[in-house]
Amino acid sequence: MRQREHRSCWARRVIPLGVSQDSTGHTLLCRRRRPAGRKGALLSAELLFAFPVLAGLLLGIIEFGMLLAAEQRVETACREACRVGSLPASDSVALNQAVHQAAEQALASASLVQAYTLSFQPGQYTGDPVTVQVSVPMTAAAPDLLLIVGFGLTGRQLNAQCVMRKE
Repeated sequence: MRQREHRSCWARRVIPLGVSQDSTGHTLLCRRRRPAGRKGALLSAELLFAFPVLAGLLLGIIEFGMLLAAEQRVETACREACRVGSLPASDSVALNQAVHQAAEQALASASLVQAYTLSFQPGQYTGDPVTVQVSVPMTAAAPDLLLIVGFGLTGRQLNAQCVMRKE
């Protein structure tokens, strides 16, 4: 049985697939040497595929964070408006105005204040439920960053509802 000799492939001509041949015609598998100018090309190709995925992920995180913060503001506005609406009042117009003012102060953002809708159902007697619903379009809360991916915010709402007992 013939033993194989260890042959170095560095001094041989390298075939593009990583296989080299010595002077006797034996094929040797070896690491392929890259030409000096081709090192950046591989990195560019990898970034070409990875960049859109990473950019989409980053935009998704930013948009989700902005929507989460806006949802918290909408829920706080709903609770504050319901708290004000549950207080005893003799004038229903002044009570309605106070509920809207409490919601606007809690929203604390000009774009949310301009776009919100509020539904207020006051209780007539002590112990009756007082219901407040606040709704804000998602497009007013965050920019539509993921529209190019197919996740658009147009037509979607941030909703909150609160029910308390009238004092």
